Amino acid sequence: MQLELPLLLAPSPAPAGTLRYLQLGSEIVGYRFRRARRRSIGLAIDADGLRVSAPNHAAMADVEAFIREKSRWVLQKLAQWRSTPRAPLLTWRAGEAIALQGVPAILEFARDRKDICLQDGRLILGAASNESPAALRTRAIAWIKQLAYAVLTERLAHYASRLGVATPSLALSSARTRWGLCHADGRVRLNWRLIHLPPQLADYVVAHELAHLREMNHSARFWKVVGTLYPDYRQARIALRRCHHQLPAL
Repeated sequence: MQLELPLLLAPSPAPAGTLRYLQLGSEIVGYRFRRARRRSIGLAIDADGLRVSAPNHAAMADVEAFIREKSRWVLQKLAQWRSTPRAPLLTWRAGEAIALQGVPAILEFARDRKDICLQDGRLILGAASNESPAALRTRAIAWIKQLAYAVLTERLAHYASRLGVATPSLALSSARTRWGLCHADGRVRLNWRLIHLPPQLADYVVAHELAHLREMNHSARFWKVVGTLYPDYRQARIALRRCHHQLPAL
């Protein structure tokens, strides 16, 4: 058993699955379809559109009937996504800003050096004269992931101490649809893109996942544990759904 915290508004690469189309009312809707080991048909909508997962034994006629049954919800959510402003694609040019722990860091390039550092509101990227933009981008993202690991490890230790448990092992995730995941064996996975968010929101995700070490569910008892670790969790949940503008498209 594992518990996860959905990532509701994070930008992501094109989803996997077969592209199919279905008419819902007056609109033809494209969706990505995949089969999986699951008991029921599932629908998810994010910046990439509609994704549908179905059990291996489910007939396509039943899948499409289910989508039509939920057509009002599907069309409403798709409309909401279309009207939501998107974070601009980062082109990795000097002067652009990237949010790190909720604070904009201005990109600055330093030639003939290889280090990367965060200094006085600037993310300074050392680059050799013959380094390609793609290589620099890859190295910069790797550095940001290392920063995320260091910050999240410290926060995980902080809240584990408050909960009175040993600090669980941490692995970073690049999941498209969730912020965090807690396994029944105590392992915790946290999305590295939490490093873009204000610290208080990342803290809420950490507290949420650690609370599953006490309650592997989302019962009232679980939320009571969350509340002891992070009293303002209700406000954080709301804010987390509105933070897409702080997640740069790297």
